[in-house]
Amino acid sequence: MKRTKMFLLLIVFFSAVTLAACGGGSGGGGEGGGGGGGGGGGGGPTSINIPETGQTTRYAAGDDGDLERGVEWPNPRFIVDGTGLCVTDNLTSLMWVRTPDSTQRTWQEALNYANDLTLCGYSDWRLPNRKELRSLINYEQANTLAWLNTRGFIIVPSSRMWYWSSSTYAGIYVGDTTYAWYVGMYDGIVEVEDKTLTIDVWPVRAGEGGAPADLPETGQTTCYNATGTAILCANTGQDGDIKAGVAWPSPRFTVDGTGLCITDNLTGLMWVRTPDSTTRTWAIALTYANGLSLCGYDDWRLPNVNELESLLNAEQANTATWLNAQGFSNVQAYYYWSSSTYAGGTAGGWGVAMGGGLVLAGNKSYSGYVWPVRAGQ
Repeated sequence: MKRTKMFLLLIVFFSAVTLAACGGGSGGGGEGGGGGGGGGGGGGPTSINIPETGQTTRYAAGDDGDLERGVEWPNPRFIVDGTGLCVTDNLTSLMWVRTPDSTQRTWQEALNYANDLTLCGYSDWRLPNRKELRSLINYEQANTLAWLNTRGFIIVPSSRMWYWSSSTYAGIYVGDTTYAWYVGMYDGIVEVEDKTLTIDVWPVRAGEGGAPADLPETGQTTCYNATGTAILCANTGQDGDIKAGVAWPSPRFTVDGTGLCITDNLTGLMWVRTPDSTTRTWAIALTYANGLSLCGYDDWRLPNVNELESLLNAEQANTATWLNAQGFSNVQAYYYWSSSTYAGGTAGGWGVAMGGGLVLAGNKSYSGYVWPVRAGQ
């Protein structure tokens, strides 16, 4: 399977962990995080509230399962509609096909299929963007698809359980826009695949009314065909055409009075303006972030995987470069640790590549970059 040089480097850096890529069963803790959340955005005005990841098991002090930061999941999380063919997610208000068909399609075929679908009395179905597809992941579970099948869906798993998003990979190398983002619904990875290859399809449509955790736009505004050429977006159904989600505020980021911290006006989260260049193991990353005192605050912590992913801009070839142009400095185009543990093999932790935008798990004994966060005011 074709991969660019960047992905080879990322695999060498982060994927040698022994993780249970095919081991059955959903693990642990049921419906989302009980209680706890501190709200992704704290007390100030924000555009969105980031949801909890679902992780409730505590592996270390200050980790995702310990703090359970974000909007608490509603109970029930999902409701089957009157036709029995569609399911609404009460966390995001998105409506999903209850039983996605088992035909694997190329990316363009997937777009066409979703755009042409009529189901449950609606004809505005489309391919989900990467944030929408990722919103279904439950990080407490070793197998999200199995968990979803206990929550009202009827999904026949394929061999890989990779589902296309409508978002193209902007990429940093020539030819990278011939790839599109997919989400692995087994374990939660967010990676890319050649648009001409065939994987699974899961249509979505916007639901009615508000939601506890409205999802933001991905940032993508350009559309590309399967050969990677930029095209007009109108009526393509691509991410850059639909731009589904809450629009980003302008300015997106505001530097605080000390000059050392930055608030994200989309989420309300406050970030260290200049994360240091030291790489650390996962345990040391937690200790470092939990012990930080900066900008008059001592409630810093390691972000969970949802919070860290919220910084990505799918329009950009390199999110780190873009962030450094938005007021941050020293953001590296490599992996940053989140506080979330990989449920499929708890020796692993989730990380986000701030260059390319991949969301993958790596062994906690490896060294990754650290970017502390706190809830805004």
